[in-house]
Amino acid sequence: MSLNYRVENVESLTGMLRTLDEAMNESTLRQAAVAGARIIHDEIKRRAPVGELAGMRRGQPHWPGFLRDHMLIAYDQEQSVPGRLASYLITWSKDAFYGRFVELGKRNAVKLTERTLPRAIRDIEFGSSRTPAQPFIRPAFEATRTAAARKMAEVVEKKLKEVADDQ
Repeated sequence: MSLNYRVENVESLTGMLRTLDEAMNESTLRQAAVAGARIIHDEIKRRAPVGELAGMRRGQPHWPGFLRDHMLIAYDQEQSVPGRLASYLITWSKDAFYGRFVELGKRNAVKLTERTLPRAIRDIEFGSSRTPAQPFIRPAFEATRTAAARKMAEVVEKKLKEVADDQ
């Protein structure tokens, strides 16, 4: 089925398409992605488990809340497509490498060998009788994904209005 359209004001249509092109650039994509990531990041930090003991780990002081305080938002260059897709990760810094053990449940003391690897993988995924999983990243994501999407849409709409007002 074919449809025919007649455009009365070609200059106006062209101008509107230029406006859309100006508004939807890589900077806008990144701003929107970071705005959504911040919503999720804040919830992850709120849900992160906080221990009770301070101490030293690998020669560095660790205090209760160290993992929570070392959560960060990082640009994911491998998953991003310049001008089309901006991908960000919410993760922990290398000083808080043990976050994966907290999130998934894994005893730190287990040495990985060929014999222990299958059980270690299962324990990491599901927790173990000694170290249960304490998930906080996935539940935070599930709880805030609609709010994050809304925030991203707000950033894009704001940019579209800014560019339209300048024209």
